[in-house]
Amino acid sequence: MKLNMDEILLINALARVANVNAKDCLVGDHIVSYLVKGSEVGKAIGKKAINVKELEKKLNKRIEIIGFETKPEEVIKKTFEIELGEIKQKKGRLTIGLDNTNKKKVLSNSSRLRRVKELMKRNYDLEVILK
Repeated sequence: MKLNMDEILLINALARVANVNAKDCLVGDHIVSYLVKGSEVGKAIGKKAINVKELEKKLNKRIEIIGFETKPEEVIKKTFEIELGEIKQKKGRLTIGLDNTNKKKVLSNSSRLRRVKELMKRNYDLEVILK
C-alpha cells in the first residue's frame, strides 16, 4: 500500500493532535477516515471527542476513526456494532453472513460501508462480501 502526500500529511495531523499513529487514511470530499490500532481508538477520539473536534475544525472535514484489528472480520463487527454470522475467507475474499437485523444496520450506512471496504482492500488485501 502506498500513501500519497495528502494522506501522509493527514496522518501526521492526527499524530500531532492525538499522539496516535494511524495505519492508513482515506480522504473523501467531506470526510477523512483514519484506520488506527483497535486499542488506540479511544485515545484517537479523545475525552469528549476533543481530538476529533479539533481535527474537524482544522481540516474543515468530518473525521471518522476506525479500529484496525488482527482479524479482518473484527473491523466490520466493531465498526458497525453488529453480530457476525458465518465467516469464510479464501482467494482474497472475505464473505460474512449477517442476519436481517444486522444486515439492515450495515446497509443503512452505505457510505461508511464503502469506506470500510476500501480500507479492508488496502490493508488486508481482501474484498468484503456481505450475505
